[in-house]
Amino acid sequence: MRSDHSFGIDFLIRKCKADKKMADIYARITIDEERKEIAMKEQIQAIQWDSKAECVKGKTEAVKTLNRRIEDVRHQIREKYRELCDKQELITAESVKQSYLGNNTRLKGHKMQELLTYFEKIWSEKLKDFKNYRTTIKYVSQFLEQQSPSGDIYLSQVDMQFITDLEHFIRTNPIKPNDPCAGNGMGKNIQRFKRILSWAKELRWLTENPCKEYSCPLKKTKRKKLTIRQIMAIENQQFADPTIQYVRALFLNSVYTGFAFADATMLKEEHFEWNTDGRVWCLLYRQKSDELTAIPILKYAAVILNQYRNQADFRPGGTLFPKITNQTVNKALKIIQAVCGIPFNLTFHIARHTFATTIALKNGIPIETVQIMMGHQKITTTKIYAEVDEEKVDEDTQGWEEKIAAKKDITLAAQQLQNRSEGLQHWAN
Repeated sequence: MRSDHSFGIDFLIRKCKADKKMADIYARITIDEERKEIAMKEQIQAIQWDSKAECVKGKTEAVKTLNRRIEDVRHQIREKYRELCDKQELITAESVKQSYLGNNTRLKGHKMQELLTYFEKIWSEKLKDFKNYRTTIKYVSQFLEQQSPSGDIYLSQVDMQFITDLEHFIRTNPIKPNDPCAGNGMGKNIQRFKRILSWAKELRWLTENPCKEYSCPLKKTKRKKLTIRQIMAIENQQFADPTIQYVRALFLNSVYTGFAFADATMLKEEHFEWNTDGRVWCLLYRQKSDELTAIPILKYAAVILNQYRNQADFRPGGTLFPKITNQTVNKALKIIQAVCGIPFNLTFHIARHTFATTIALKNGIPIETVQIMMGHQKITTTKIYAEVDEEKVDEDTQGWEEKIAAKKDITLAAQQLQNRSEGLQHWAN
C-alpha cells in the first residue's frame, strides 16, 4: 500500500487585474502532480518578489514580518500533510489544503470496504458465480484488517504495490488452512479484484483502474473430456442405487446436449419443439449467460428425457428431472468414475466439455454452430473447447507422409516428361 507521495510547497505571485504593478501571494501545494493554491491575502509590488528564494525583497520590518509569515504557512502546511499521513487519511493536494484551512470535515472519498459492500449488493443476484467473488471480497477484507489500523483505506490509496501485497497475502494466508490458494485459483482472485476496480471506474469512484496493468496470468490447463469408449462404459453400467442411477442418466443427458447442471435440472416440456420431420429441438435461455440456446436433441438424449417424462410422479408444467443437490451429484459421480474406470475426477461439467469436443467438434460440427448450442456469447469462449490435443493431431496427420510422397512422385514424373520433351526437340533440331 502506498505511503509515499511527491509532495511540494511553493510560493508564487499573480499580478492583480486592476493594477498590473501589484501582485497577490499564493501558496501552492503539489501532491502527485495535483496542484491546489491557497491565497495568502497579502499584496505586494510585483517587482518586490524574488521567485527563486520565494520571498519578498527588502530589509524593512514589514518585509521581514511578511517573509516570516510565508515560512510559518510553509511549516503549517507541512505539518498538516504529516498529520494526514499519520492518520492514514486521504492524501491529496485538496485534502491538505482543506486541513490547513481548518475544515475538519473529512474529504468525501469512497473507501474500499464501501466499494466491496456496494458491489455485493448490486451483483450478488446478477452473477451466478458470485460465491467466488465472496471469496475474493473476504481475502481483500482480511488483508485490509492486517494493513490498516482502521481496516479500510480510500480507493485513491490503491496502487500497484497494494495489489502486489494482496497477492502475497492470499498466497500466505489461505481462508482454508489446509487448502492454500495458488496457481489459477490465485489468478482468478486477482482477476476478480481487478474487475471490481474497473466497476469502480464505471461508477466514477475512480478516475482510472490503478491495477489495470498488473499481471497474474492463468496457466492453461488441458480440459478433461470423455472418449466414446468411456461414454459407452457409463451407458452400459447399471447401478442398484436409484440415486446413482438417476445421476448417471442426468450426466449422460448433458453429454448429448451440453447442458450445465443448472440448465439440465430446470428443463420442462415447454422448452421442447417438434418439427414436422419429427426432429426434436430444445430452446432454452442459459442460466449463466442468459443466451437463447437451440439444440437438436440426439436420440440418445431423447430416450433419457422421455424416460423421466413418462414417470408416474411427473407433473405437467414441472421439471423433467427431479431436483437434486450438487453435493449429492458429486458424490454419485465419484462412484460412477470408480466403477466405470474413468482415470480422472468426474465432474458434471465434464459432460459439457465432452459434448463440445467428442460429440460435436470431432464429428464435424462447425465451431460457430457449437457456439450457439453451448450458449456462449463469444466464440473465443467456444474456442477453449477446440484446443488441439494429441488425438486430434494423430487424426489430422493420418496419411501425411503418403500425401507428400505422392506429390513428390507426380513432380518427378512431370520433370522426367519435360526432360524427354526437351531431348526430342534438341534431336529434331
